[in-house]
Amino acid sequence: MFRIYKRALGDVEPFEYLPGAEGLALGSAVKVASGQLAKCAATDKPAYIIAGVKRADGNYPVIRVLNTTIFEADASGAVEADKLATTLQMNAEADGLTTTAGGAFTVTWADGGTVVRGYFEPAAASV
Repeated sequence: MFRIYKRALGDVEPFEYLPGAEGLALGSAVKVASGQLAKCAATDKPAYIIAGVKRADGNYPVIRVLNTTIFEADASGAVEADKLATTLQMNAEADGLTTTAGGAFTVTWADGGTVVRGYFEPAAASV
């Protein structure tokens, strides 16, 4: 699950409510595909993070991905401190990271364990 660790700005972005595919999980990274939210693939740039369950009206509460928001997430293996400023790919569920380089998540903190902090270069967020 991608969790907000801190924001570089004092303002908090509001929830947005957007239509999406069934089964999107809390804390997962999503993109916009065919006019609705869809789970990101390993190297996709996410536009939003799911912030709650799907509502009766078919919309999910989401937060917009900004490069000023630092997220914390679990990786599939140990991420060494020398990986700072490198990018990692997302896992198959788009709710965490792998140790494979070349993704959209830029590492800003790692201590050799599986918890990693960093930010996404956001994708276009229009629906």
